[in-house]
Amino acid sequence: MLDFTAEIYREHLEEASSLYEQRLSRMDSPEGSWMALQDLEERMESHVDALMAGEDLAHGVCRTQASEGEAGELHAAVRVFCRQNQMDLLREVLRGLDPDQGERMKAAIDAVKDELPVGWDHEVIQMLSGEERKPVLIAAEVAGYRRLPAGSELLRALERKDPETAPILIWALGRLSERNASAWLSDHFAAKEDESLRFFSALALLRMGEPQILDQCSRLASTQNWPTLLLGLGGDRSSVPFLLEKSSQDEEGLNGSFALGLLGDISAIEPLLSHLVEPKMAESSALALNLITGAEIYEEAFIPEEIDEDELFEEEREKFKQGQVPTRLDGKPFGITITRLSQNSDEWHKWWSKNRSLFKHDVRYRNGRPYSPACLLENLESEKSPRRIRKFAYEELVIRYGVDFPFETDMPVAQQKKVLGDIAKWVQASTGRFREGAWYFAGQLIS
Repeated sequence: MLDFTAEIYREHLEEASSLYEQRLSRMDSPEGSWMALQDLEERMESHVDALMAGEDLAHGVCRTQASEGEAGELHAAVRVFCRQNQMDLLREVLRGLDPDQGERMKAAIDAVKDELPVGWDHEVIQMLSGEERKPVLIAAEVAGYRRLPAGSELLRALERKDPETAPILIWALGRLSERNASAWLSDHFAAKEDESLRFFSALALLRMGEPQILDQCSRLASTQNWPTLLLGLGGDRSSVPFLLEKSSQDEEGLNGSFALGLLGDISAIEPLLSHLVEPKMAESSALALNLITGAEIYEEAFIPEEIDEDELFEEEREKFKQGQVPTRLDGKPFGITITRLSQNSDEWHKWWSKNRSLFKHDVRYRNGRPYSPACLLENLESEKSPRRIRKFAYEELVIRYGVDFPFETDMPVAQQKKVLGDIAKWVQASTGRFREGAWYFAGQLIS
């Protein structure tokens, strides 16, 4: 009987694991809504609840599978340990993790981020004080995600100059807007050789409302690529000519186009339209055009499946080398048809010719309307917004208008909706405070 019951709990873990993996894969999918993830989360919740009810036997299964099972099983097991305040079991799991096992580390961190029990804040913050890399990596991400009061500990950990932990520590400091870190980041910003560290340092400083970082980004942008998106997030009209040049460069064209979409200056429309005919540029250009105009022009597109030669039969492999693509039994190529923003240059030119008179040159736009906090909220709430748009809209809200809410796009959907409700109340209360279509930084109008 015990073996049968244990098998039931193993099945609950396997089902929860499968749902976790599905959620990860769909989070960045070009199709589907971020809200649709709520169904997966609720189904996963039912399996975790079943494990919670299993007491000692379920704990034993969770403990075994946490060390021997898939990453998703580890995720479900850690959620159970957190909910039942089993700190000893959580410590055991964390001790057994290898930082080089990325999927398992992510699964454990994801679980702790969402399930951290009340009263465990101090335990997480304490982990930042050790010399070992693994606890610092875990604690930094949890502290930033949960906005724990760990600014001093994060800064001390950063001063140990471990290149493996530096990116996540800087990210977390930016999330906390730790003012004591501002001087340190500014002093060391120019000395950093790693471009990713420069990017995260600059982003953290932008979130803290440090305007001098934009000047530095503008100076460095002529010879380096990493500042491009940052100028889209915090720059003004003077950034447009530079980004237009970047958008025409092969290496940085994709980020340059997207940054132009973030800025919302209509002088970028014609260049973006011209990029639609370039296959590598079409997707980012369509995304940028839609950010500015809100045209919502969609099309059906067939996306062929990538072919792995090693999985083909010898005869198929030979045909593939000769340019013949393998097909299904019905003769059609493998792949899926999706609905996406149109990359059809003619359609976009036609729309712009018809609607260009509605846009003014001295106004910045988002979603076809003068840029405002309400437009950013629309990007955050829309089921059509891809995750990338939502992530940047949140950063813009902080950088442009100097208001921060504890929000991340990988939060459970129910929690996201609650935070978005709080943001909506702030937007409503701020009506008339910000001039629509104007340029702001840290809540101040840019002249």
